[in-house]
Amino acid sequence: MIRVHDRTFRPFIRKEEIEEMVQNIADAVNRDFSGRELTLVVILRGAMVFASDLMRRLNMPVTVEVLRASSYRDQMSSPGTVSLDDVVPDIVGRHVLIVEDIVDSGTTMRELIKHFSSYEPASLNVVALLSKPELHQGRIQIDYVGREIAPDFVVGYGMDYAGQGRNLDSIWIVDESNT
Repeated sequence: MIRVHDRTFRPFIRKEEIEEMVQNIADAVNRDFSGRELTLVVILRGAMVFASDLMRRLNMPVTVEVLRASSYRDQMSSPGTVSLDDVVPDIVGRHVLIVEDIVDSGTTMRELIKHFSSYEPASLNVVALLSKPELHQGRIQIDYVGREIAPDFVVGYGMDYAGQGRNLDSIWIVDESNT
C-alpha cells in the first residue's frame, strides 16, 4: 500500500507487466508503419512516461510533438470538458499516432481526433496504455491498447492523482477500503 495525496493505493500492474504491454504495442506499431515516418503526438502530462518507453522501441523515423489536453483538473473523475492548452503541431500529410496514458470516458480523445482530423494528416491513429471501456461514452477510436481495465482510479507510470504519483514505476489502484 502507498499513500498518494489523501488516498491509499494498492499494487495493480507490475513494472514487468507494463514493459511487456509497451513492447507488444511497439511490435504492432512497427509492423503497421514499417517503412514510414511516424509523428507521435504525446498528450501531456500523463503520457510522457509511456511515450518515452514506446518511442525507444520503434524502428522507423519518429518525430515527437507534445500537446497538453486535460479533462480532469486534479479530480478523480472528468467533468466532461476538454481543455487544449498548446498550439497543434503541423501534421498535414503526416502519419500521426496520438499517445495517451489512459482513456476513460473518451471525451478528450474524441475531441483530439476531431481536432487533428481537420489538419489532414496522412493517417491518424491512437494508442493508449490503458482503457476503461465501461466508462466510454459512445464509440471511441483506439487502435492500440495495452490493457483494458475496470473503472477504478489508477496512478503511477506517468498518471497522477492531484499532481502526485507520476514517478511510480508501476501502476497502483485506489483502495477504497482505506480512504
